Amino acid sequence: LDQKLREVQSYIRSGGETTSRTVRFEVATGETAHTYTDEARLLEEGPLPVRSARGGCKQNLAVADDSKSWKAYYQPEDGYPDLSAWVDLEAGTRPNIAANSGRMINRELVKNDQIARFFGPGETIGNVTIKDTNPGGFWWWLGEAPVNAKQWREQGAVLDEWNRDGFVVIGHMTQDAGPKVVTGTIAEQLSSKLPGQYLPGGAQQAFLDLSSNAKGELQRLAYGVDGKGGVVASGKPARWVDPESGIAFEIRPTGWKDANGVHGFDETSIPGTVQTKKLQPREQTTKIEETSP
Repeated sequence: LDQKLREVQSYIRSGGETTSRTVRFEVATGETAHTYTDEARLLEEGPLPVRSARGGCKQNLAVADDSKSWKAYYQPEDGYPDLSAWVDLEAGTRPNIAANSGRMINRELVKNDQIARFFGPGETIGNVTIKDTNPGGFWWWLGEAPVNAKQWREQGAVLDEWNRDGFVVIGHMTQDAGPKVVTGTIAEQLSSKLPGQYLPGGAQQAFLDLSSNAKGELQRLAYGVDGKGGVVASGKPARWVDPESGIAFEIRPTGWKDANGVHGFDETSIPGTVQTKKLQPREQTTKIEETSP
């Protein structure tokens, strides 16, 4: 049933195509995926995301000193980012692999691919300091950008302790072939610094290592020079095409008022860290039904 529901979701998101093994055409292993439906078909060839007890996409097992625990999901390749390289010695894991659920794919971004990354100025909440977010970081939402904060936080599993939002950088591939990335299904996340937040994940993401020039230019466009002149300060959108990667970037405010301290929090949250918003009657009914025994 869980697999069938995910096929229905893929059918809706793809505009009518299905990833069901019983009706799909085969995509050869290693073949470049040119559509998000093809991407889903390729992901289906390997270990599928597994639902956790909480209902989200369970993190890949990624024991640092046991390659067998993660090679079923991911195989590093020359020329692509190596997500196995970062080892958290204290936790004994490889966090970049654990950030995905199920199979991870090495591929190039191709024409008409879209990526998005949300960022914003940091903030101090109690004794927790959240740093300014880098607009040119490694992790990107893959596909059409989220339409609201709920979709971004929950499906993207972006904890409040990582990112305070406010702005988005959207990239469109303009060339037939672009940067080499690692893609996968976003795994669930549970907060540690701001207790009480759980986000299920489930969207597609890409690990992209832009050139130092591209990272610097996106940072300048976003935050300006010495905090002056950027999109964050002015609120005015900015555009730039990276000649090296062929990605056309647009940076603009999200305009979301419910991005921080709202989604995924429960009644154990620390007072003062969570925003509140008025619920419409339909939303109230839904929440009552979801929390009923």
